[in-house]
Amino acid sequence: MQYRGENSTSASETAAVFTRTLAGLKRRGSGLLLVGPQPAMDEACNRFLGESQTEPRQRLLVRTDGENHHTHAACAGLGSATDCTSGSNDGTTKVIERVTHTRGAAMASNAGYEGAGTDTEPETTVLTSRSLPRLGITISEVIDEFDRECGGLESGELRVCFDSLTPLLEEYDQESVFRFLHILTARIRHVNGMAHFHLPAEMDSTIINTLAPVFDAVVEVRTTGGLAEQRWQLVQQDVTTDWLSL
Repeated sequence: MQYRGENSTSASETAAVFTRTLAGLKRRGSGLLLVGPQPAMDEACNRFLGESQTEPRQRLLVRTDGENHHTHAACAGLGSATDCTSGSNDGTTKVIERVTHTRGAAMASNAGYEGAGTDTEPETTVLTSRSLPRLGITISEVIDEFDRECGGLESGELRVCFDSLTPLLEEYDQESVFRFLHILTARIRHVNGMAHFHLPAEMDSTIINTLAPVFDAVVEVRTTGGLAEQRWQLVQQDVTTDWLSL
């Protein structure tokens, strides 16, 4: 790994800060802003959702981008039938689908009721309301369900993917989205969960600078020579890594 720094000493210090901070984020919970193009963003997303071979992962996927939501390969085969207390390490996947009233009504009708799920498909809550507070409440309710079903969530057990902030920024002013994210990330950190939020924007854009203070880190991704890379900007520490392999 290489880190930004004018000399080996500063690079070493930066590496130490990054390693220490990363360990703290996994322990205390975190909110990450994921910036960049697909497919690098998808690869980072699956990495952040975490593997579930050695320890359980309770995954919440918040879909705001209609048919363009991510496939989440890390969640393949995980549905609502897996019990936190069954001894399985697979965990559970739940989905909140924020849609238009017309499409939402059709989906709710096909599902039978909001929150319908099968043994092979994640439990899905269809949210037809366009209200930001309603979206936040719904996410919080699902987190409460996870916490209750598991008898308390372990550090890093809850993984949340918010598949796109773009629709919210198109519907609401930046201040409203900032407040929404501030409250939501605090709620996720309260159960030591780890969340990442997709935003396909330029790293030096105004919107990134505006929203960055809400998050623990801004993670920029790219594909170079067929390989996906990541670069972390730790917000509180004002530390930026060099490009690292994903």
